[in-house]
Amino acid sequence: MEETPQLLRRQRWPWAVAILLVIAVDAFLIGSRTGECLDYTAESGAVSTCTSGPVLGAACTWLLAAVSVLVISHFARRLVRAARHR
Repeated sequence: MEETPQLLRRQRWPWAVAILLVIAVDAFLIGSRTGECLDYTAESGAVSTCTSGPVLGAACTWLLAAVSVLVISHFARRLVRAARHR
């Protein structure tokens, strides 16, 4: 008697790894900061100042967050579908 072929199992781990990868990239890009300082001598009378901000800028940070939410929700949906079909 021949064995019936099993249905292909949908793997869950690629979707979980993809979600973690997106989170890691976001944490790196959003967590990284850049800045500059202007130092003046006391004799010049000017005040030394420092500024800092995200590497990507405010607009790109919001765009990255919005795209990441969409991508993670897609990956999560695929992960749930793969878990149901086991």
